[in-house]
Amino acid sequence: MGTAQANKSEALPNIVLIVADYMGYSDIGPYGASDINTPSLDRLAAEGVRFSDHYSSAPKCIPARASLMSGVYPAKALHRGYGLPAEKNIVLKSLQASAYRTALIGKWHLGMSPGYHPNDHGFDYFLGFNSWTLDHHTHDTPQGEPGLYRNAERVSESGYLSDVLTREAVQFIKQPAQKPFFLYLSYSAGLPPYQKPDLPQSHWQSGWDAAKARRSDYVAMVERMDEGIAKVLNALAAEDQEAETLVIFTYDHGGRHLVNSGPLFHGFDTLWEGGIRVPLIARWPGKLRAGRLISTPSIIMDISATILDVSGNTARVSMTDGMSFIDPNPSSDDRAFFWKNKAMRAVRKGAWKYVVDGHTQMLFDVEKDMGERTNLFYRHPEVVLELQALLNDWETHVTK
Repeated sequence: MGTAQANKSEALPNIVLIVADYMGYSDIGPYGASDINTPSLDRLAAEGVRFSDHYSSAPKCIPARASLMSGVYPAKALHRGYGLPAEKNIVLKSLQASAYRTALIGKWHLGMSPGYHPNDHGFDYFLGFNSWTLDHHTHDTPQGEPGLYRNAERVSESGYLSDVLTREAVQFIKQPAQKPFFLYLSYSAGLPPYQKPDLPQSHWQSGWDAAKARRSDYVAMVERMDEGIAKVLNALAAEDQEAETLVIFTYDHGGRHLVNSGPLFHGFDTLWEGGIRVPLIARWPGKLRAGRLISTPSIIMDISATILDVSGNTARVSMTDGMSFIDPNPSSDDRAFFWKNKAMRAVRKGAWKYVVDGHTQMLFDVEKDMGERTNLFYRHPEVVLELQALLNDWETHVTK
């Protein structure tokens, strides 16, 4: 799966991790968007690598984000009802060990109590929120309470939420420092309420009912995020940091209602491809070959492993359930990925995806049928039995 060999003797790179939320697979230009303009992400993909078969570890926020920070499947890291304990955050612990300057700007959603707060995890700076979403204009939670924090203090910031997050990210990049930085920029652009940037104040309470919202509202939200990403990329260029920075863009999971997940089926909170297969773009000039499409399956914990690899913590990669996509590994094509969500379970190995939905079993060749329309269960019983055994073993040892 690798694309280049990192030179370990070079200075450690900056890392910018940009995560979008609740969006459709085909809602950005590099993945086929026709009614949404995302020139910044188009540029990022042209200058970097794009992954066609990349997955989240879960079809919803908390477990997916827990995997991103811990590098392991959600069941290994999450403390149900609380979030992700700081001691499970191998990414931040490793970055601290390498003397990185760190910031989380945007959505956290992994806990705010002692031992779970972003600052407890090792973020030097936090400007964002822990709620599943915020009003994009008032920055209130769905319960109507102020939801924006700077470190441990509630704050009031003026402006459209994506713009606030972009402004903070650019300021962080421009801070003079002698050590590399890690910026986790977590936009909420795809989340309800569906509110355009130029919405009159009299309509700031609208957008919560997806049936009353319009695709055009969602489009405007995504395009504003892309404008923000342009400012972040431009800030890196202005600070002469482009060549020294690994930029990663992905979603935490799929979306629903106003999104376009085609050609994938279904979306948020399901284990169909539309819920767990997401974009992944990475750019690191001189290290990742520009314009390459990688079809080898990958998973969100590979991002964690890559961050460990490039930050001088290669020995810790083995502590994760991921593989760095910097260095080639000939065994990566034969990996198996696993999921569990409510009544659904699934495993993918190679081209095959075995899905259990309640008492129904299905088998799909997702290389030829990424929309999961043709159930091949009865045609390949030997594949079913192999994947069934793998899934049962994983569930026994990982999720119980």
